Amino acid sequence: MSKVILQISLDSLSRSATLPVLDLTLVATPGRFRLIDCAQYLHHGTLSIHEFTEFPIAQCAYTAISYVWRGNSVDVSAVRLTFSVAGAEDGDPVGVDVLKHVCTAALREKTNYIWLDRLCIMQTSKDDKHWQISQMFQIYRRCALCVVLPGGVQRLVELHERTAWINRGWTLQEALAPPRVEVIYAWEWRSGMYYGAFRGSITELIPGESAMTPLRAVLSLQSFGLTTFFPSMNSPHITFRTEIFGAPNDSSPNTTTEQTTEVVTFMLKYALGDTFENFDEQAPAIWRSALFRTSSRPVDMVFSIMGLFGVTLDTRKFHKDDRLGATIALMQEILRGGGRASWLGLAPYLPVNPRLSTIPIFPRTHIEGLVSLEAKSQGIDEQERRPQRVALLDVRGVSMPSGSMDNSGYLTITRKAIRIYPSTRTQHLREDQHDHRVSSATPPLYLKAINHTEWVFDRDLMQDPDQNSPRTFAILLGWFNQFSQKGVWDGPRHIGALLVREHAPDKFHVESYFELNDGLERWVLGSWEEHTLCIGGPSSDVT
Repeated sequence: MSKVILQISLDSLSRSATLPVLDLTLVATPGRFRLIDCAQYLHHGTLSIHEFTEFPIAQCAYTAISYVWRGNSVDVSAVRLTFSVAGAEDGDPVGVDVLKHVCTAALREKTNYIWLDRLCIMQTSKDDKHWQISQMFQIYRRCALCVVLPGGVQRLVELHERTAWINRGWTLQEALAPPRVEVIYAWEWRSGMYYGAFRGSITELIPGESAMTPLRAVLSLQSFGLTTFFPSMNSPHITFRTEIFGAPNDSSPNTTTEQTTEVVTFMLKYALGDTFENFDEQAPAIWRSALFRTSSRPVDMVFSIMGLFGVTLDTRKFHKDDRLGATIALMQEILRGGGRASWLGLAPYLPVNPRLSTIPIFPRTHIEGLVSLEAKSQGIDEQERRPQRVALLDVRGVSMPSGSMDNSGYLTITRKAIRIYPSTRTQHLREDQHDHRVSSATPPLYLKAINHTEWVFDRDLMQDPDQNSPRTFAILLGWFNQFSQKGVWDGPRHIGALLVREHAPDKFHVESYFELNDGLERWVLGSWEEHTLCIGGPSSDVT
């Protein structure tokens, strides 16, 4: 079922006067699955790559690697040996010692092979890349173990070093698809227990050099500052801080409250899905986690999550910058397959996408792992960029809407909604209504949207509406739950609703969102009626 297509001794690599460059072009066949032999690497000092004629491979356990294309900087004098791969020279060289740590973990977990895209994909072949991308979800889903190298493939980083791993597009799928995910990092204090806001264990990998810890545990360590570690060998205890997924309380000018390290870390933990009863509850967290990630090719922000929703798009149909077209295609396939519009309400404080208003604007992406919102060009004022608190959509026990979407991105759903009207009586707006603390729903009822516009629900206006004004509705969405720096849902919880306005006959767009007091739940569930609405635009349609 397989053959060895490349076999080279590490000694021969070390004798090269320049950076060695490995090339699979003449030895590999496009559209094949490849793995690196761990026993050959560790016990014989040989880099051996096997190519398989079938995928998935029965009874062949392997470990997949998750890392960033360009990782943390290195001290060249401290790195023993690296090599590059033809077609991937824009990425970091691969550290021979890093592969030693990964192969050690793989063999300890009884997997004989590792999969590393840098070496297992023909980087010079577009055909092979397209095939591998279409299989990427299955590659990670079918691995026995996925190991995370947060700082890249040149060297291991320590827990206190900040990396871009959690901000990269493909790493979301690599965290969610495998059955088990562990983080490998530099560590010199052997195995033992740590104590802080909670307790857990650290397992040494190579003595005095590295350790391996479950991803979920590292995400938790990230949230709780200083932690005390007690080695099992009766050595003195130490304290350490985990910032491997970013700086805490990031207050840089271009960072919105919704993309701080605390929120991004929490949403990844939430997306891991252990507390969900079904995938529909997990799906909004996946969309939210993907929003503030980045890739050198904007279209990869869609390709990197499509497998999580059971969708395989033809990657050849989309230009590398066509994130919008690929997003619409993914949404269409999700709905056609009986899925739900779980992307609604992802980031209610951000401006909506003018061409696909059911989602927020797309952040600008960079290969360095940075995510930014162009505040001036997008009209994001300081209050919108830094709200006093962050509300995140919580759909536990709530079904997101199903429906259909056309090629222009117009989503048709049937949902509980009410007709509302622009408020011209703001001087009568009671303070308790202004704060959404009303305990009854006796009309007229005044509502204030997140974008600070004010609206009224009044049965008298429903009887004699102004035919010249566009129709506006509040559409029930789910629950907006307040996020805390502790990384938990701690309330208060508000009823979430879409604010949609008609911009063409029977075509609406999202303008903003409502956060309604939970005391209105009986009125919303009992009095709002089902409406079928088509929501998209409002700018020019997608071609």
